[in-house]
Amino acid sequence: MASTATFAAAAVALPSTLASSSSSRVAVSTRASASAVHLSTFEGLRADGLVSSSNAVWQSAAQTSSAPNYPRLTVRAAVAAEAPLTATKQKIRIKLRSYWVNLIEQACQQILEAARNSDSKTMGPVPLPTKKRVYCVLRSPHVNKDSREHFEIRTHRRLIDLENPNAQTIDALMQLDLPAGVDVEVKLS
Repeated sequence: MASTATFAAAAVALPSTLASSSSSRVAVSTRASASAVHLSTFEGLRADGLVSSSNAVWQSAAQTSSAPNYPRLTVRAAVAAEAPLTATKQKIRIKLRSYWVNLIEQACQQILEAARNSDSKTMGPVPLPTKKRVYCVLRSPHVNKDSREHFEIRTHRRLIDLENPNAQTIDALMQLDLPAGVDVEVKLS
């Protein structure tokens, strides 16, 4: 529901009974040249079935007498829910990649311990799908073309999210000594 402050711009052209009502938010534009109320915005609301009026004829303020007779408006509840004001959430997303499972698990444990010691909320480690790259190689360069070997490289991936990290969390993460076979990608959002 809108308060009287919402109608402050339209209070100059509209009578006080409409401006002080606590109905839903309605847009009204005024013309400064003729000081007439431009009610085309109400027409759109009436077409949508949101506004109904008791008078069929809209009159401008210039055509009426000193005490203008404005039509009585009934506005149904068409208020959009306003988003609540919340503190912005910060998140650190850490993606780890490694060819060796035990190294990536050690790195995950070190990151989680550092985050938990600094009272940060952690999510993960989430195991992402392992990428498997297969290479087909000939065993002999000249003969036996049908005899081949397959070699593969598996890339293991993990995902860790830290929500609302503080300065202690960031300092603890900067001081970590992670294994050399682990690739770390950090994103702030």
